[in-house]
Amino acid sequence: MPFAAVTNVKLEGRDPVEGRKFLSEVLIPWLKTLPGFQTARFLRTQDGTTGVGAVIFDTESNARAALDADRPAGGPPIESTAIYEVVLEV
Repeated sequence: MPFAAVTNVKLEGRDPVEGRKFLSEVLIPWLKTLPGFQTARFLRTQDGTTGVGAVIFDTESNARAALDADRPAGGPPIESTAIYEVVLEV
């Protein structure tokens, strides 16, 4: 059963174009190197103040290790993190 490492970030005051550039050029290539990485989704509120990243890993231990890993510099401030069990994918 896969698990999601979910991160909530503060985006207020950050340029959305620069944010997408950070995701595509820095964060996503780094995530793809982590053990058990499967897929990821990045979401932003319509007012652009909050973001959520849900990164799916093959096991709970790999998801936890990803949250504990040193994240690349330059990302938005993290507000919270959590591990979720993926109960259904469509």
